[in-house]
Amino acid sequence: MPLGLHTAELNFETLKEIGQEGRNSTVFLAHDKQLDGEIVVKIVPKTKLPNANDFYREAKILYASSHPYVVRVNYGCADNDNIYMAMPYYKNGSLKQLIDTRFLTIREVLRYSIQFLSGLNNIHSKGLLHFDIKPDNILLSDSNEALLSDFGLSKAMDNFGFANPDGIYPKQVPPETFASTQKTLHFDIYLAGLTIYRLLNGNEHYYNQLTYGNQQDYINAIRTGNFPNRNSYLPHVPLKLQRIINRALSIDITDRHQTVLELINDLSSVDENLDWQFSSTNNSRTWTKALDDKTYELTLDFTDHRNQTIQTYKTMHQSGNRTRVNDHCHNNLNNSNVLSKLKKGFREL
Repeated sequence: MPLGLHTAELNFETLKEIGQEGRNSTVFLAHDKQLDGEIVVKIVPKTKLPNANDFYREAKILYASSHPYVVRVNYGCADNDNIYMAMPYYKNGSLKQLIDTRFLTIREVLRYSIQFLSGLNNIHSKGLLHFDIKPDNILLSDSNEALLSDFGLSKAMDNFGFANPDGIYPKQVPPETFASTQKTLHFDIYLAGLTIYRLLNGNEHYYNQLTYGNQQDYINAIRTGNFPNRNSYLPHVPLKLQRIINRALSIDITDRHQTVLELINDLSSVDENLDWQFSSTNNSRTWTKALDDKTYELTLDFTDHRNQTIQTYKTMHQSGNRTRVNDHCHNNLNNSNVLSKLKKGFREL
């Protein structure tokens, strides 16, 4: 075969659209006719790209950033109207899909965060800023590892470490977005902090804070550090971890972690309340933890907010016997003392 450019036909069948919050493209589950397997195909209309040179920019970034915690691109192609990027299909979906179904334990949050941050650290080492870190863009591999994806807004940093995004996801916005200065890797660190905040507290907790009357009120809340609420975490989230995330969310970039690796090291030092599994109903919150041969269950009932109760039980795995742990059961609690009783239970059980 002679050397040179060759054009070949490529066929895939789109099966169903895969929803993606804040998307600027369409993503489909597809069947690769050549290889007889399932893939994900991202379709980007050429009209949404500023110029032809950007057609394969995302694919090139992913190729240049091969890393265990970065989603790879299988191939890219184009027709007259669109470009297509084919990627592996991960049946476990994204972290957003996961936290929409249940709360994560602290151990899970730390593991997933350190994994996707490792991918982000690699991206920064390649001289790139991601600009779109959020739970939607962190996929779960078949081995349940968090992989950073969607580099549609990524930009190369200049020689001084600056770049500017062409767009931004409006529900996760660093305060420097509203300044005229160019952006640095601290932009990604803030977005990573917001992402971990959502992993810790759940999406409902985050979305319920998005209740501003107008855009300017929202912008002011971001600029002043009032959104999201840095004092509002679920009771089992360790104070040390809260401080780490709040540092990543500092409105002054000089107060944030200066590198992703620094944030990873801080997260790696957290060792409290790792395995409490949280769930909630309209009138109660429950935490469970399996430890050796037993499971502890701690339930806060706040049907009467003036007279809240904490009931704690221990179940032995072998016998199935369930007994009340009297030292950690409390009645007649109010908002001012229920938190201290819960934290004491997490610490001692």
